[in-house]
Amino acid sequence: MRVLLMLLAVLVPLSASAQASAQKKRATTSLKGPPCSSTAYRQFDFWVGDWDVQTPKGTPAGENKVEKILEGCALRESWTASDGSHGSSLSSYDGPAGRWTQTFVDDLGMVLVLDGEFRDGKMVLSGRRSASRGSSMLNRITWQKMDGDRIRQRWEQSSDEGKNWTLLFEGIYSRKKG
Repeated sequence: MRVLLMLLAVLVPLSASAQASAQKKRATTSLKGPPCSSTAYRQFDFWVGDWDVQTPKGTPAGENKVEKILEGCALRESWTASDGSHGSSLSSYDGPAGRWTQTFVDDLGMVLVLDGEFRDGKMVLSGRRSASRGSSMLNRITWQKMDGDRIRQRWEQSSDEGKNWTLLFEGIYSRKKG
């Protein structure tokens, strides 16, 4: 009984302290607004939506769904290519670093980790991906809002540190109706 009373004497004040700390955190957050509400976190919001994707020549490339998750702190992409393959990415703004990051994974085993920034009206993310024989390729993906409800996405690759770029994919996103 004595042990139980001693435990209660220690645990009750700790519980009260934890509750007070949580209440203070909620009050501080509500005064500042949600943690990911600044304009920097909204730079990629133009990509949010349900999209039909075609090549510039009008050939269907696939469908994409991009949604805000985690109270607006991240974007989740769900890609379905016209050949039936699938991919998914998680994009988020790293406030302290002042940069965007994205990790894309597909069902063919490709993993692409990118980071970058929104500049000149475009989201530009880049990163290295291992290639054959220990080499790596520099990848760059650019998203740019076009007229109306359309976006252009360009995925380029360089084997010479960005001096020359080869276009791997160009897609025109059209927002689905309804």
